[in-house]
Parts: sequence; structure tokens; C-alpha cells
Amino acid sequence: MNQVSPSASIIAASTNGELVCASAGRISTTQGTSLEILERSKLKENNAALIEKVVASGHQSLIEHAFFTIAFDSVSVCTEEFVIEFRLASFTVQSRRYVDFTNVGCYTPELPDDLIEPYRKHMTGLFDTYAKLLALDIPKEDARFVLPYSFRSNFYCTMNARELMHMISSMLWGRGSRFPELKSLGESLRTQFEQYFPNLLNRMESRFHADQTRYALPESLPDLPMPSCREASVAVLSTTEDAVSVLNASASANGMLTADTESLSLREIVHGERPRELELLHTTFRIENLSLAAVTHLVRHRIQSVLVPQVMQAVQKNTYLLPPTIAQNPEAQALYEAAFTENSTALREFLKNGLPMSAVQYFALAGNQLDVICSMNGRELKHFFALRTCRRAQWEIRAAAVSLLKQLRRHTPDVYRLMGPSCYVTGKCPEGRLSCGQADLVRREFEETE
Repeated sequence: MNQVSPSASIIAASTNGELVCASAGRISTTQGTSLEILERSKLKENNAALIEKVVASGHQSLIEHAFFTIAFDSVSVCTEEFVIEFRLASFTVQSRRYVDFTNVGCYTPELPDDLIEPYRKHMTGLFDTYAKLLALDIPKEDARFVLPYSFRSNFYCTMNARELMHMISSMLWGRGSRFPELKSLGESLRTQFEQYFPNLLNRMESRFHADQTRYALPESLPDLPMPSCREASVAVLSTTEDAVSVLNASASANGMLTADTESLSLREIVHGERPRELELLHTTFRIENLSLAAVTHLVRHRIQSVLVPQVMQAVQKNTYLLPPTIAQNPEAQALYEAAFTENSTALREFLKNGLPMSAVQYFALAGNQLDVICSMNGRELKHFFALRTCRRAQWEIRAAAVSLLKQLRRHTPDVYRLMGPSCYVTGKCPEGRLSCGQADLVRREFEETE
């Protein structure tokens, strides 16, 4: 199995990043236009020192004008899960719904010498199960649930310098520092970042408290339960009361109405060119038993607050998802369920033989589950429903989105009956040649949904 070392490489950076950031540091206290200040900054020799001085004083916004694109190459999917939680960034990830991962290989964490070969053999067995499921015509998006979270991921990430500093610091001194893979990537990124801003990261370590017990790894795991199959469920924890009044009042306050115009309808507010009023509506919901694979579909929505437990907790919970395509195939179901049972048994043996706690997360399977809590405003919910209630969406996250929409429609029907998949909301399908071809049926489905 491929043993390529994981890497994180800065492959693109802002043109004149130091110059632009230094100009931003001067513009709030210097006379002149923005372009005049930029031209004068080109003649300064203290641009780097100015940036360091301003950042040290606590004003970090000026370095948000510099951007970096990072290629994460052959890292574990655990690293992907860690990185993608940084909200002020853009990500493009190699899809497990469409790409065959049979031969991508897995990451081998730091292990005692006598565990390395047994670990690789066990992981190879899980990849073999994945390949067997594909051979039984199980779709890739369902076969992937047996992939271990040691499998290699490849993705691009773009973020500004401030967020990149935050991520590197978390890898080196924060919650990521407990995992050698993340710490090594953080050290590499620090070296690369310092080629652009040499001294900025030096002050970051002091911002991390020495006592970080909340994210400390346990010394041992409790007895693992036997794996069991669970279905996801969604519950609304809170949502804006009297949402209709909030929207109407905010539309009036937003200057969308004049003395010569009639009040806007809810439809005009919700589907307007700039529906800022929706941002005043807030919903917090919980999804229990969401697979690790589906978590990746959820966290890609950047304008939200989302609480995702560490991957290790999916190992401890030890429940899993059973896709309908597998449940309908006895041979596939036997292979699938055996993978979870054998993985759990193997992990117990590895723990008895000295498996480090930092390596436990790599034994999670993509079908293992977590409980996740999210909070979205109404505008992001509208976007979420447009994408995730579409028939092109991954079926697990689609079921969760449809369930959430039904609950919100029961609570505030006038508002949430205006939300749903794009073909229902706009009358047009944005998927082009990938369309399900059943737009009329989908529209009727959501017109009838309570």
C-alpha cells in the first residue's frame, strides 16, 4: 500500500502581499488616497517591520489582504476534517462520491514497530472490502462508508494570512498538536509562511493556554461497545419566533419600502435580490447519528456555527450507517457489517498492544457516526435547502435536510414553504446535463410537503 508522506504546500500567494498589507497598515493614519499610499509604500524599507508592529498591537485585520492557496497532498482524511473546520477559507476536495479510492493508500501514524505491519494489513483489508462492494455494483458513494479514516485525501484550500496563521498555530500549539501528522504539517507550513512574513508567527504560541485539558487526548479508552446500526435523526433546538413579523419589520427598516409602494410580500422578501432580512432569522438544530462522510457535506456551508466532535468520538460511539443499496444486497450487507465488526475487534487488540491515543482516530470508518449541532441564519438555510434537498444531493444529507425543512414548515409555514430545492424555488434546475430530469415531480413533492 502506498506510503507517500503527507504534505501541505503553498502553491500560490497574493502578488505584492507584503506591500499591500503594509499599505493597509498605513491607510487608517496616513493622509492621501489609497493609491497614493500604495505608491509611497513602495519606497519604504520598513514594510515588514510595520506589519509586525501593527499585528503585535492586536490589529490583525491588515494581513487579511494577503491570500494563500495550499495543496494538501496524500494527507489522511482526519487532517481534511481538521482543516475544513476553519471557516474563513475556500476548499475543493476530491470527491468520494465519484472517485474510486481503491488504490489511494492510507496514512500510517506513529506506531510501535511491532504494530506497523499489522496496522497496514488491517487497513488493506478494509480497502479490499471497499473494492468488493464496488464489484457488487454498490455505488461509490455507499461503498465509501467502509473506508478507514486513514485513507489519503487530496484537496486545495485558500485562506487569508490571518486565518492561515490561526490554522498553523492550532496545528503547532493547539488542539491539532496532539496528532503528529498535524504537527508535522504545521511545522512545514510555518517554514513556508515565514518566507512571506518572517516574524509574525513568533508571537502566536503565547496565545495558547498551557492548560488545554478540554482537547487533551484521554490516557485510555473505555470499553468499546459492539458496533450497531443507527439511522440519523434531526431535531430543531430553537428557531426565531414570529419570523413573519421579523421579516416584515426588517424589510421596512431596510428601506425597501417608500410611501408610494405597497408592502412587499413574503415571497418578494425571501426571494429578493438582496434578502438581508433572512439573516435576522436563526435556527439551531441537532443531527444525531450523522455519518462522518455526511459531516463533510454539512461543514462545507461556511456561513454557520457548527459543532463537530473530534473523529475519535465516532470510534468511541461505534454506531454506523447502513445504506439502502447495501441493505438490499445480502452479500454486500454481510461484507459491510463484517467490516465494522472486524474493525472494532482489531482496534481492541491494537489498544491492548500499545496503540497510541493519537492513532485511534485513524480506525474510524466513514460510516461511523457523530452527533452534530448547527446554527444557521435564514439566508444560509435557504441556500442549504436549495442544495441539500435537491435529488442530486448525497442521499443521507438530503434526508436530514428534508426532515429539517418539514419541521420548520410546521413551525413557520409561511416562510419555510418558500424554501426547498432550486427547481421548486426558481422553477429552473441548475444541474444542466446532471439534472434528475424530474423537476415537475420534485416541485409537486415540495408543494405537498407539510
